[in-house]
Amino acid sequence: MTTLAPHPAALALRRRQRAGVLGRRVGWLLLPLVIASTAAHYAGGATLQAWTPYLVGAVAVLNTLHIALSVYVFGLVAPRRSLKVLHIYLGYLLGALIWASQTNLDREPLHTWLTVAMFAAIGVHLLLAARYAARRRAAQHAVAALSGR
Repeated sequence: MTTLAPHPAALALRRRQRAGVLGRRVGWLLLPLVIASTAAHYAGGATLQAWTPYLVGAVAVLNTLHIALSVYVFGLVAPRRSLKVLHIYLGYLLGALIWASQTNLDREPLHTWLTVAMFAAIGVHLLLAARYAARRRAAQHAVAALSGR
């Protein structure tokens, strides 16, 4: 008896799905690092401010990875009037805002304005992410119910 190999399109879809999961996990790791680096810069004493360059370096690496995974999964989608497309492009803009904010620590008031814009964009991005997480979860439950699990 022979087994059929999965279709290349199915394999590509599974790779993109795994990359999407990894991208979301990287995003959830990135969030506390952005908060920590901003807090260390503004509210930290000398000890915490000494950690700021390391936190900013970690933010830059994770931000780059998060964006790269998002581009791999979604690509540069055609502009449409939909929340999904808004969420994708807001994420790309947010990536640029994070880089700009975190790499301009010594340029005030530019850093403050970039940080405010960054956290506002993070808030909207998180709201949209929660919406799509709820939709993914509902779809998983529907599939499980149909398959009798």
